[in-house]
Amino acid sequence: MPKRVLIFGGNGGIGKWAVKYALEAGYEVSVYLRNASKMESKDSCLNVFEGELVDRESVAKALRGQDAVVWCVGITMKYSYPTMHSLEGHKILLEEMKKAGVKRLIDWATPSVRFWRDKKSLLTLLPSFLASIFLKQAKKEMLEIASLVENSDLDWTLVRFVAPRNTPIGSEIKVSFGKKRINFLISRADIARFMIEQIQSREYIKSMPIIGR
Repeated sequence: MPKRVLIFGGNGGIGKWAVKYALEAGYEVSVYLRNASKMESKDSCLNVFEGELVDRESVAKALRGQDAVVWCVGITMKYSYPTMHSLEGHKILLEEMKKAGVKRLIDWATPSVRFWRDKKSLLTLLPSFLASIFLKQAKKEMLEIASLVENSDLDWTLVRFVAPRNTPIGSEIKVSFGKKRINFLISRADIARFMIEQIQSREYIKSMPIIGR
């Protein structure tokens, strides 16, 4: 069973909650940050690695001895931008995970990324349509990342969501592939909780659950 977890972006809106829940679940938690001095959590059980997403040597060092990776780094939500840092970081991550023998990856996307289990509905069609109009570059980067992950030999899970909010944690997280109606609005804490729960669960390995309320 996985015991050591590496969280990328452990100081972000979702990442800081992922760190909290992973520590509470008893994992040996490491975080990978661009600037380690900005790490909010001061838990003595936390291991902190500093580096850029495209720093192969630093990524490889952080992966040594890990059992699972949770990726909480965001994507620039704009129509266009010059460099797709998250995509380039994923290319290095997947290669170095394979070298290090780390198989479990929990990552994220939106329903702009289609999955074979999806049923046509507003949940699976509207986000992609809107992203094509307002977030063209972000959608392109996300689709390329999802393709890399899906075609890897890792035990991956892509957690899809639409509208993360800084609201209190709820009591129930609903999962859908388009058939079941769910509320788009979901707290970042709930997203993080669901992602950490997937480390041990095998229910959504090589799957892309859409979560909401």
